[in-house]
Amino acid sequence: MIYAVDEIARIVRPIAQRYGLRAVYLFGSYARGAATEDSDIDLLIDTTGTNIKSLLQVAAVYCELEEALGKPVDLVTVSSLEQEARMPSEESFRKAVWKEKVDIYVAA
Repeated sequence: MIYAVDEIARIVRPIAQRYGLRAVYLFGSYARGAATEDSDIDLLIDTTGTNIKSLLQVAAVYCELEEALGKPVDLVTVSSLEQEARMPSEESFRKAVWKEKVDIYVAA
């Protein structure tokens, strides 16, 4: 199945609200409009101001998103993107995510 961006947003919204996420962004092949049946769903989450502080808490969000979407999910946090890059490939990845991200949920 290939989702439309608005379908992903509809599925993600209640999960983002339940966890109190500040924002969720789509990036990767879905954001570029190049998704295929085999594409995973790349999501960037902003946990600023939430109680999500540990990797286990992020994993809970990840599991719920992957189950709800029924497809593999790659989950990245804004705080991890804001860390200093140690390798050129990390910096390239960071720039690509910021450039192509699409807002699919922003808390009111």
